[in-house]
Amino acid sequence: MELHQTEEEQVEALKTWFKKNGSALIVGVALGLAAIAGYRFWVNYHGNQSQKASLVYSNLENYLITGDSPRVFEVGRQLVEHFSSTPYAALAALGMARMSVENHSLDAAEVHLRWVIKNASEDGLKNVARLRLARVLATEKKYDEALALVNKSNQGSYTSLYSEVRGDILLAQKKPQQARSAYQQALDTIAGGDRRRTFIEIKMKDLPATDSVQG
Repeated sequence: MELHQTEEEQVEALKTWFKKNGSALIVGVALGLAAIAGYRFWVNYHGNQSQKASLVYSNLENYLITGDSPRVFEVGRQLVEHFSSTPYAALAALGMARMSVENHSLDAAEVHLRWVIKNASEDGLKNVARLRLARVLATEKKYDEALALVNKSNQGSYTSLYSEVRGDILLAQKKPQQARSAYQQALDTIAGGDRRRTFIEIKMKDLPATDSVQG
């Protein structure tokens, strides 16, 4: 608006401007209010979803403890299908993967773990799934695939675990000296008071002195 000398001119100018731009202003305010309402709905919806998922997952935990395999998969699928946007879906998939391993169904475990890697919103859950999947693949003697998972970059606070699992895979491949190097990397990055240090040191102690067992 232009500057006006008197208060009356300013009022008239404001009226004129509002006649020209008032509808756009109203629409803008309405869109702003709609956006706020939409955001509040989104927050409330996901909060409610997470709360419901938490209750369902508590049942799944009980079934995992008691080893009730049919109920684990029943409740786990419910969480994955209906609460996939919550962390509980990823936890449920990890639980189903664990039960699949206990049932000697490694193919099913692989499917559940890959779902977590693809869909989990938290990096920590993705890392757990990668490490478990690497062990499953190594058990199936799919060593190259397993190593590809544990050789990824950006391992964050999971570096020592990745190194340890890499050592286990290399040992399974009858490459004890490479395994020793991986275990040492795990020890170099692990906290001093972590009990895993003892287990890794035992693994290193039991390694053959040379690579003569490689085949």
